Amino acid sequence: MKKLIGFVALLVVLVLSACSGPAAGRPAYAPEPRAAQQAGLALAVPDVVLFAVSGRCGVPCDGAPDDNYDYLSERGTAEAVAQAFRDLGRSVLVLTYSSHLYNHYSSISGAYEYGFLQLEADFDWVRRNWPASRRVLLGHSHGTNWTHNLLRAHPGWTVDYLIDLDGICALWEGDNQADFDAFYAAYGNPWPVDLSQSCDVEPIEKYWWWTSYYSAKDVAYPGARYNLEVQSARFLASDVQPEGNTSLVFDYTDNLRLDAGYRNVWTYVADEDHNGITYPGSSALDWITSPIAALGMP
Repeated sequence: MKKLIGFVALLVVLVLSACSGPAAGRPAYAPEPRAAQQAGLALAVPDVVLFAVSGRCGVPCDGAPDDNYDYLSERGTAEAVAQAFRDLGRSVLVLTYSSHLYNHYSSISGAYEYGFLQLEADFDWVRRNWPASRRVLLGHSHGTNWTHNLLRAHPGWTVDYLIDLDGICALWEGDNQADFDAFYAAYGNPWPVDLSQSCDVEPIEKYWWWTSYYSAKDVAYPGARYNLEVQSARFLASDVQPEGNTSLVFDYTDNLRLDAGYRNVWTYVADEDHNGITYPGSSALDWITSPIAALGMP
């Protein structure tokens, strides 16, 4: 079923591309950018554009990635982070996405969801048409693989803030491999690396005698000016909640740069579990606002 839905999603991308034709500078596979279609944007260009990517559907979830959906909107996570920039006196446009290569329908949300290819198209449109607008990437769990891979796939693209909420690589490659295979079969690989391989892929020499392999989600790529990383409380220290709300996962690897340094990279271990860090009022989101207030816009 997952492969069938992925194939249908691929057909949708092909049909939309065939109907509208690729715009100048837009690859044939890319969805139509939606940033310019948001309400009120004919009157003002936002100071900041926040791109937020949710993670995997909750446990148990047999339908990932097709059932993945944008929960960072419904929880108020994206707006809470956006408010930190509004507190600096900046206007903010929030665009949200689910953890999926394609735009797709999620049976959990019952809605049409936007995926990585839409993120790529929207981000590209914003950087070319609103060059003065500051760009922020926010990801939770599996969503951090997509936000980091956006910068990995486009070394010349930049963001002012790369914000990670408990990035997780486990299951991500398996969830998305079939969709990447279908995409590569249709278009080849348009990126300088194989994004389907994102876990333990970056060789970083931390010491002269030892090279470690880091997942893309743990690397603050050169395009990220500031990287704020939150890790959730370790399982034994977190509250066990009913109905499967507590995930037995947490990010245990501090982010770093490709040169093994930590320039403009900050990591914080929160009091809440993997899901709890996404809610307004959590120590995680309260911490995010502090460096934003202190650093401002670079």
